[in-house]
Amino acid sequence: MSRTPRTRAVRPPRARAAARRVTLAAAALLVCAGAAQAADALAPCRDLARTPAAARLLALARAAMESYWSGAPVDTAGVPDWPGEPGALYVSLARGRATRACVGSAVPPRGPLAECVRALALDALRADPRRPPVRREELAGLRVVIAFAGEAREVADPLSVDPGREGLLVGSARGHVAFLPGEARTVSWALREARRSGLLEGPLDCYRFPAVVIAEPEPPARGETHDE
Repeated sequence: MSRTPRTRAVRPPRARAAARRVTLAAAALLVCAGAAQAADALAPCRDLARTPAAARLLALARAAMESYWSGAPVDTAGVPDWPGEPGALYVSLARGRATRACVGSAVPPRGPLAECVRALALDALRADPRRPPVRREELAGLRVVIAFAGEAREVADPLSVDPGREGLLVGSARGHVAFLPGEARTVSWALREARRSGLLEGPLDCYRFPAVVIAEPEPPARGETHDE
C-alpha cells in the first residue's frame, strides 16, 4: 500500500511574526485581565475609604491601642463590617514615611472587621518581631494606617514591582515580610530590609499585591499647634 507523503504548511516569515504578535497580545490581555480582576475585588474597600466609616475604623484601631494601657473598653458602635469578601489585612503605625510597626494577616482573618482590626492594633504595639514594642508615650506621635490587600501574585523579577503603588510580599520557608504601597523607598531597599529582619533565610519568593490604604493625618510636631 502506497503512502501519500505528508506535507507541512510552512508559514511565511511575516505570517509567523504576525502570529507571534497575536500570541503576545493575548498573553498581555490575560495579564491585564488578572490585574483588573484583583483590583475589582478591592472596589468595595475603595468605596469604604471615601466614607466616614474609614475614620471610624481608624478611631477603633487607636482606641484599641490606648486601651492596652488604660484598660478602657473599646466602643465598636458604628464601625463597619467587611465591605466585601474578607481579605488580607494589615495595621501599621508610622511616623512620616518611616514605619514604626506593622503586622497583618496575608490570608483573610476570621471574624467581624472590627474584631480583626482591634486584634491587629494590639499586635502592632508588641508583635512586630523586627522592632521593639511601642511605648505608650510614642503613640500620640504616630499615625494609624490600615490596609486592605488584594490577591498576591508571584513575580519572577521583584524589580518590576512599583513600590509606590503596589504592595510587595517577600517570603521564604520561615515566613513573610510585607511592604505596603509607599512604605518601601525602592524594591532593593525592601529586599535588604526583609533580609535584615532576620525572619527570612535562603531563596526568597516575591509577590506583588494591590492594596487600599486608609490612614490618619500626620500628627502635629511637638510644640506645633493647628488653628481651628
